[in-house]
Amino acid sequence: MYKINKTPPKDILSIIPKDEKIIWYGRPDLRRFCLSALGLKYIIFYLIIIFFSIIYARFGDFNFIKIVQVLFPYLISSFLAVLLLIIIGISQVLPTIYVITSKRVIIRSGLALIFMLNVPFDKIASIDKKLYSDGSGNISFKLMGNKRVPFFAGWPSVRPWHFNNPEPTLRCISDVDIVALKLSEAAESRISEINLNKSNNIKNVKIEDGEITA
Repeated sequence: MYKINKTPPKDILSIIPKDEKIIWYGRPDLRRFCLSALGLKYIIFYLIIIFFSIIYARFGDFNFIKIVQVLFPYLISSFLAVLLLIIIGISQVLPTIYVITSKRVIIRSGLALIFMLNVPFDKIASIDKKLYSDGSGNISFKLMGNKRVPFFAGWPSVRPWHFNNPEPTLRCISDVDIVALKLSEAAESRISEINLNKSNNIKNVKIEDGEITA
């Protein structure tokens, strides 16, 4: 995971109630973000296809110098594209912070326009996880109610390709299984606490002479 300070930024700490415990916080993994979110892997596939196409076209007349001469413009353009994507990736990863507390998930992302989302566990309908081969992945949240998260304002911290019903997402985080487990345990504990409080409130309600009193 991309290294961050020991405590979240002050603007995030200011919205976390004092009675809540920070379970985990982090930001997207830069390498995985560039590969998956920005499509860097497709440039690599493109270069591989071009290389084998040139080899196939010159089959029987293999000349290393000529192949390099033909491939050189593709290498230069691809290098510039990769460099640009890495710069974009850094500019998106650095301001993005994900926080899981004992009662909520907080997402802050965006460079020029700051996107801040504060989601209590009891407002989350379901949680989905996407795992990549290197152990990193995404954790997406389907929210209750009709409140819609703006896709482009929330990018990159939204589920890819879900334009009609955008879902907040912890994007390209390292050790996603561990983070998902921490999130699941925190959410279950909080929901159990809420249900217990509701149950106790119901028990305290009494019916006397046709009237309901607490």
